[in-house]
Amino acid sequence: MDVTDWQRFLQSGQRSERLVGRLPAYLNGFLMASSRDVRMGHEYAVKAIEKHGLEVAHLPIIGLALKDGEVLHDRVRHLTFLYWSPDFSRWFQVTIKCCTERRRLFVTTFHGLGADDVKRKRKRYQTVWPIT
Repeated sequence: MDVTDWQRFLQSGQRSERLVGRLPAYLNGFLMASSRDVRMGHEYAVKAIEKHGLEVAHLPIIGLALKDGEVLHDRVRHLTFLYWSPDFSRWFQVTIKCCTERRRLFVTTFHGLGADDVKRKRKRYQTVWPIT
């Protein structure tokens, strides 16, 4: 989704969801979802803007983080993606969860991070991607 798609999604005011990326099969092994499609609910996109102070221009980073981010296995049924955006010169975190009811993947968190937060998370949690 590009910025225009995100803007339309935010303005729709509907309690809907959008496909934002696809989880590699290797990473799905940690979550055992029924589909590798990652979705984001309208309410979480709004939360990223209103609560976390992000802009619509930041929202396409979600797909980039899912594709190219460093991945931490920090909780049961969750994966956290850390992504450095050269365009914004800042770190972002995207956390996805495998819901128990139909084992679908959803974005539960998207916000900016400081370098100290990234360092702390790397030290505390297991990095599962990239494989080193």
